[in-house]
Amino acid sequence: MINYRLLFITTLIVAALASFGLLRLDINTDVVRSLPTGERIIADGLDIFEHHPIHDQLAVDINLDTASPDALVEIGRLLENKMEESGLFAQVGINSTSELIPEIALYAAQHLPLLFSEKELTDKVAPLLEPKQIEKRIHKLYTTLSTMEGIGQTDFIRLDPLGLKDLVMARMAPLAPSAQTKFYRGSLLSEDSRHLMVVARPHGSGTDTTSAREIADFFDNSFTEISAKYQKSGLQPIFTPVGAYRAALDNERIIRHDVQYALLLATAGIGLLLLFAFPRPLIGLLSLVPALAGISIGIFVYSLFHSTISIMVIGFGGAVISITVDHGIAYLLFLDRSHETKGKDASLEVRAIGIMAALTSIGAFLILSFSGFPVFEQLGLFTALGIFFSFLFVHSVFPRIFPTMPAGSNRKLPLRGLVSTFYHTGKIGAGCALLLAMVLVWFARPEFYTSLSSMNTVSEATVAADDLFKEVWGDGGRKIHMMNEAESIAALQSENDLILAQIEDDLANDVLAGGFVPSMIFPGSSRAEQNLSAWHAFWDRERVATLEEKLSRTGESLGFTSEAFNAFLALLEQGNTLQPQNISVKYFDLLGIAEKEEGNGLRQFITFLPDQQYSIDGFFSRYGDYGAIFDGDGFADRLAEILVSTFTTMLAIIAFSATLLLLIFYVNLPLTVLTLLPPLFAYVCTLGTLKLLGHPLDIPALMLAIVVFGMGIDYSIFCVRAHQRYRLIDHPSYALIRMAVFMAGSSTLIGFGVLCFAEHSLLNSIGLTSLLGIGYALFGTFLLLPPLLQWYFDRSTGFTRSQKKNTTQWVIHRFRLLEAYPRLFARLKLRFDPLFTDLTGILKNRSAINTILDIGCGYGVPACWCLGHFKDARLYGYDPDPERVRVANLATAERGIITAGWAPEMPDVKGDVDIALLLDMLHYLDDEILVSLITNVRKVLGSQGVLISRYVIYPSDSPSWSWRLEDFRVKSAGQKPYYRSPEVLTVMLEKLGFIIEKNEVSLQNPELYWLVARVDKG
Repeated sequence: MINYRLLFITTLIVAALASFGLLRLDINTDVVRSLPTGERIIADGLDIFEHHPIHDQLAVDINLDTASPDALVEIGRLLENKMEESGLFAQVGINSTSELIPEIALYAAQHLPLLFSEKELTDKVAPLLEPKQIEKRIHKLYTTLSTMEGIGQTDFIRLDPLGLKDLVMARMAPLAPSAQTKFYRGSLLSEDSRHLMVVARPHGSGTDTTSAREIADFFDNSFTEISAKYQKSGLQPIFTPVGAYRAALDNERIIRHDVQYALLLATAGIGLLLLFAFPRPLIGLLSLVPALAGISIGIFVYSLFHSTISIMVIGFGGAVISITVDHGIAYLLFLDRSHETKGKDASLEVRAIGIMAALTSIGAFLILSFSGFPVFEQLGLFTALGIFFSFLFVHSVFPRIFPTMPAGSNRKLPLRGLVSTFYHTGKIGAGCALLLAMVLVWFARPEFYTSLSSMNTVSEATVAADDLFKEVWGDGGRKIHMMNEAESIAALQSENDLILAQIEDDLANDVLAGGFVPSMIFPGSSRAEQNLSAWHAFWDRERVATLEEKLSRTGESLGFTSEAFNAFLALLEQGNTLQPQNISVKYFDLLGIAEKEEGNGLRQFITFLPDQQYSIDGFFSRYGDYGAIFDGDGFADRLAEILVSTFTTMLAIIAFSATLLLLIFYVNLPLTVLTLLPPLFAYVCTLGTLKLLGHPLDIPALMLAIVVFGMGIDYSIFCVRAHQRYRLIDHPSYALIRMAVFMAGSSTLIGFGVLCFAEHSLLNSIGLTSLLGIGYALFGTFLLLPPLLQWYFDRSTGFTRSQKKNTTQWVIHRFRLLEAYPRLFARLKLRFDPLFTDLTGILKNRSAINTILDIGCGYGVPACWCLGHFKDARLYGYDPDPERVRVANLATAERGIITAGWAPEMPDVKGDVDIALLLDMLHYLDDEILVSLITNVRKVLGSQGVLISRYVIYPSDSPSWSWRLEDFRVKSAGQKPYYRSPEVLTVMLEKLGFIIEKNEVSLQNPELYWLVARVDKG
């Protein structure tokens, strides 16, 4: 019966906890910032990404099939007007910027003495003073004045007849978007005058899909309207927009389509799987409940200790479901059977097998949370919580939702037969798997491709638009950006002076091919003072006189007046004391300066062009103190190194910690190695297959490495533990465990595998990597483990008593393949319990012992010792604890039959009993039960049979810690201990027909007594 009310209430509680946890958490969507970089180059790049004004900028290319610059400008202005009216854009066009260029040129002409260093005067200005150069320049000015181009040039001729301002303005070249552009009537045109660029900055983020959708709709309507207007005049403008908004829309559309398609296929596939795996398929669907509950409760608990979580960690929830769903599947397989079952019994079996897998995964992920990497600390804690609460839900809530389950149908389930056949391939299957691994290992050399572009996929139209822009406007070449900050414009200009000095050195040493810093046009006080001194030193009387004479003679010959160049000559006078100016706010946008959002200073962006001697390390060492630096190539290379190193470190941490935990849980090196074989097989084969497919390890593949390991090792733990617990491959419970593993693996393969058909590169990579990794882990578990486990267990049990030196070694070997606790229990009991020393003395004169009865046998350590002592004996025993009965049966193996039962019940013993053991259990029984038990024992004892008992008395002195511990254990279990004196037991047994041979204190422990009594049936 299913407790639907509890199921409904539990669902509501889990949903509420998940909602509450998510509301408490700020989800960090910046995946790159979440990575454990600690690297200056990455941190600087991210700061510049966040603040650079070009971050969300978009552009529209307007193309005409003929060179019609005026028509292009008209169309461009029309589009800009519509964009401004739409309210979607914070800034449209470059008119305001282009109008500032003449103002800056005039400023440069008026402040020439402040704008040239000593080296520039010598290298660039001095050659212009050659007589031929001056004559050529004056003739050019005269020619310009006679054309339309000369309008408005009078002030420039008067202030700067040599064109020195052009040298200053050329310094701004790095600010241009491309060398393949020109300004025309305030607009940016291509060199062939067939393309015009309109630029804008949206109000919203470029990656905000809501804003992106509004922009796309606006452009579609506007382009259609403008095209229709100009078709009448024979013009057919072609509009090509580019920007981050297009990539955001493409990713959303492609991912939505891929996910919907994948969900459809995955649902159908998993539904069919459940149909063929469970007698009642709908029961199987509930296997997802514990996994979902674990994630939900994990989010809630995580939110109690943290305020933020990475979106990458939230996305890992699907992987947590995949890792933990096997516990739910196994539970329901044990529950949904052809006979009535109880939830507690199903929980007991699954817990016994799965607890090691759960603890190993939890421990490994918790260790990851101490890795020192922010995102992996979150990932480790969140995943450990998810696995813990999923496991806890299966074994605490599920037994109450399913207290009992009526018998299911006996319908044949072919899938279970196929799984069994798959698991029974034996040496042939293992040989094929090893052969495959030996082939693929030659190709298993990882190749990494960690570009962030692997996380995005755009449409062919978007790719074509980007290619068009690169072809027409150029790709801008490689540029390096620096962002520095200051409290005031004066402080900023002062710092720029220092940066300019460094730039000049790097230009001279071929480190930089170019660069622009505002001090090249608006020097600070220090730079202006140095330049003015150099100016006065350069323009000595002789040089000034020579220039004045040449200008006058050449100018007068062309019709210039004698006073035409006086304003320029005044700048050459030694008494000139021009003062530097603070940069006006109106120039901020043009020069890359902006007020900080917080309103407490200024932020500036400087552009550099690298040259042959450039190195990123050297550049950072020289400019790093001034501000944040972004080098696209260096950023990408370093990010790739960090990603590879980070995920490799993560995998190494988890692999090492999982191995260590397996050793602790197994206390058995061979079983640890066998458990690790399937994940190792999966990694080798996955890397080899990816190499053959030409698919490098990208970011999604690196992220999934942890998933493959987590799931692969869980599969193998389940099967190794099942083999250790049930020993027989054909055991019904063993069959259910491997079915659970197959179901968990197959459902994950279906869920991830359908993503192989995804168009999006991220999802496609996730699908392919998961399909290979998890598939190979499942193959390794089913093909490699069964014959290896069979060989190991057969080899370890295939010996006789005579091959061991003594009884103790023989007993230890009987427990060698059991779980760690009973194995260590046996070793410690043999080592420290005086029971066996005392038994040796009691039994030394007894021979011809064929049948032994052990009542309350526990784990069967004394039983095995007796079987080792009497080589031909057979043992019968019972104990109320089913788990101890299971262990005792495995330890005694073919020489013992142990059953579950309570005193005074007796097992079905064949023949007379020679020795009956009642060791350390009399204090559990009241007088009535004890009398009945001893009476029943007397009935099965042979004519010379003996009863041997060790019992606990109430100590007359202060009890020992071991006595106190046992007393507490009995009372905490809700029972009453019965401590009897030797005299009471002597009287009781004599009344029941026993002859007391021995009833005396143990020489090793005064709180324990030995009682030996025999029957004489004549």
